[in-house]
Amino acid sequence: MSGKVGGASFGVLLIDGYDVLASKLKAFTHKVTARQERSDGLGDSLEAQTPTGLIKLEISQSGAFFDDATNGVHALLSVVGAPAISRTLVAAFAGNTIGQPFLGCSGVYGQAYEALAQVGQLTKANVTYQVSGTIDRGVIVQSATAKTIDWNTKTDGNAVDYTLDTSQRNIPISSNTLANPTVVTTPVPHGLVTNDIILISGVATSSPTINGQRTVTVTSTTTFTVPVNVATAGTGGSFVRANTSFGAIGYQQVSAFSGFTGFAGKIRDSADDITYADLITFVNVTSAPNAQRVTNGVEVVDRYLSFDGNVTGSGSITVLVGCARLLA
Repeated sequence: MSGKVGGASFGVLLIDGYDVLASKLKAFTHKVTARQERSDGLGDSLEAQTPTGLIKLEISQSGAFFDDATNGVHALLSVVGAPAISRTLVAAFAGNTIGQPFLGCSGVYGQAYEALAQVGQLTKANVTYQVSGTIDRGVIVQSATAKTIDWNTKTDGNAVDYTLDTSQRNIPISSNTLANPTVVTTPVPHGLVTNDIILISGVATSSPTINGQRTVTVTSTTTFTVPVNVATAGTGGSFVRANTSFGAIGYQQVSAFSGFTGFAGKIRDSADDITYADLITFVNVTSAPNAQRVTNGVEVVDRYLSFDGNVTGSGSITVLVGCARLLA
């Protein structure tokens, strides 16, 4: 996402449940870099750099105006202090909307805060946040919106369909054969494993068509079969994945919590958008700010995702939830 969206698109910035997005800002930047360290030795004629395997996320808000809201940037600053510690950051660069991309990062945290002036009830400052560790990219399954009763994004009409994820690679298809099952050939490595489910579209002349959702059997890095008895071979088209095979990571950040005695959140998945099962369960929340990162690294993650929120008592809660699929 770096370089593709600007400050006007930025919807959410949460660190350990603290809302640190400026009320108004002059400039906003973010970048992701791979950390390296010097590896040359005494007497070497050239400087050498070796990757450490760590990723650094840096987000800056310049000329930003902040208020003294509860669980806001000033509350975070008073808690963090000078030392770098481990924290969890979640950012929504393309808006606070279900189905839009999010970025989650968990690791060693540091920041620089330069107060410039005070205007009325606002403080103008330049702020830079840095997290070095694990970075996960996924989609928002629950936007940061106040809720007062139990809810489910599927029944609310907001399930997330993985085949519509714009971050997916759209793999071209060269042809499919006259055979049962038909053999599909791609001009580039398809990256699939047997029993992956894909959504094919745009294939011409194949009779019957192979367009639609199909389960694959991999035969090589550029061929696979789908269970269709094809009488006339086809050409062209492309596919995207309809599921993934390596689990997922869930991020949940609660920035406001009042009245309730508990909140239990779950990310759920479904192959058909009808029958859903629990995928990731977060620990019960009793106060804010609260941040959790939960990994499910062993399951197939189906095509559709939803979020189920259950509250105890009466009150209000604001929670953002994102899900990142593991692709290997």
